[in-house]
Amino acid sequence: MSFSPYGPQPVLIPPPRGAPENALNRVPQITEFGRIGFKQDELYWPWFLDTSSTGDIAVADTDNNRIQVFNTHTHSVVFPPYGVQGQGTNKGELLAPRSVKYSPIPELHFTVADTGNRRVVLLRINFKSGCLEEVGEFGRTIFREPSDVSCDWRTGNMYVTDTSLNKVTIHNKYGELVSELRPQPQRPFYQPMGVAVDENGRVFVTDMGNNAVKIFDRNGDFIQEIGGLGTGLGQFNRPKGICIDRKGYIYIADEGNSRVQMWSSDLKYMSEIITSTPMPKGVAAHNQLFVTTGDQYNFVKVYNM
Repeated sequence: MSFSPYGPQPVLIPPPRGAPENALNRVPQITEFGRIGFKQDELYWPWFLDTSSTGDIAVADTDNNRIQVFNTHTHSVVFPPYGVQGQGTNKGELLAPRSVKYSPIPELHFTVADTGNRRVVLLRINFKSGCLEEVGEFGRTIFREPSDVSCDWRTGNMYVTDTSLNKVTIHNKYGELVSELRPQPQRPFYQPMGVAVDENGRVFVTDMGNNAVKIFDRNGDFIQEIGGLGTGLGQFNRPKGICIDRKGYIYIADEGNSRVQMWSSDLKYMSEIITSTPMPKGVAAHNQLFVTTGDQYNFVKVYNM
């Protein structure tokens, strides 16, 4: 267990007179897919995932060193899995990728945090072959442990968390380093993990070692921090994945507390919506909620929203 060396934890708790009425608004699980294994459609310790505008689900199949994209209805793969174990010297090689995200940039369909190779890989769909193909990469001389990447559709900028270097870098659509997010000096990042960008360009980072979520504007300036170490409503224990749905609701995988929390776009705690998933890692939303788990079965669990 990691604890922050940077002083007292800020604690965000519900109002003194009690939690919101829907504070325990738990949603039912409806199905799951991706049983443990090495074959197509199977997963081995998956991490972060994302959904497309049509609802297809891209999953970082981390310990299989590949990316898989599943149909939202059939849960079968849309494309052949992309990636084989390797040091990234040849196209198609990945090493323990933790994240895959859909990209809003034209001619670029996916961004992959290729964690073991210390880089971000850019993929597109080859519609003639029906396969994913690499079109670029960046960050080998910048990153030590890239864990997640997210794009701002307005600017094309990409935000990358580096868990070992305790920073989040900003890159343009070509992968060139532009800047970094700037937390408060007295509360620097400690093991930043997940990152998401909302419709207004705000950047949300799960600051795992500080058991908090930090929020920034698109230029990298600090806005606010929510959370704090604990098991209470609105508190976190090693938060990992984060996503934002079309209505602006924020979902956070609170791994150490084995739950998923829901927050409003104005940064108010709303509810604890999932408590039946052991050690959730990744979370994605599109009509339904998709969660990767830390149990031995390696399923992606699907919940009604």
